[in-house]
Amino acid sequence: MATRRRLLDATRDLLARDGPFDLKLVDITREINASPATFYQYFTDIDDALLCLADDVEESSGALLPLLKDPWRSEDDFSKARVFVDAYMQYWDVNGPVLRVRNLKAEEGESACRVKRSESQFPLLEALAAMVDDSIKAGRIPSDANSIARGAAMLAMLERLTAYRDGLASRGTGAEALANTLTRILFQTISGLTGE
Repeated sequence: MATRRRLLDATRDLLARDGPFDLKLVDITREINASPATFYQYFTDIDDALLCLADDVEESSGALLPLLKDPWRSEDDFSKARVFVDAYMQYWDVNGPVLRVRNLKAEEGESACRVKRSESQFPLLEALAAMVDDSIKAGRIPSDANSIARGAAMLAMLERLTAYRDGLASRGTGAEALANTLTRILFQTISGLTGE
């Protein structure tokens, strides 16, 4: 199991350093002073290793779920939204290379990656939708709002803008400004409150 873990860690590190298009089996095994035959003892191919890394990402996304346990019902809950956004950005800091390649493969139609993405995001989507439903019942959001659509829109926003942080930073938008903006939009959309 230690060798398997080292191979996965090397795969993740090379993804971070070189990106998915230059990822080669020989480079992965060279990172841990092993042979390609060693790699094939644990994985059928690089895509198999990437799916195993996606499992790790799914497990780590579970740590975000408790942050969405309680509905946001007052302006004081704005700080809870910020804690969630900060945790989500940290989740991307740790898992970004794997998330990018998983999402790329999912968008290209690879069903296993689509399943992994759904398994990772669906619990968060359900939690956000439940929070929206709570806000609808309280009259803070119009009754015709679709809770799944709102939750999905917020997850898409968080994922895309967090992944694009470097591009935004090159245009003068720092991490703090981005986190503030994401928090305000998320809080207002989910709770119906202003966060003022």
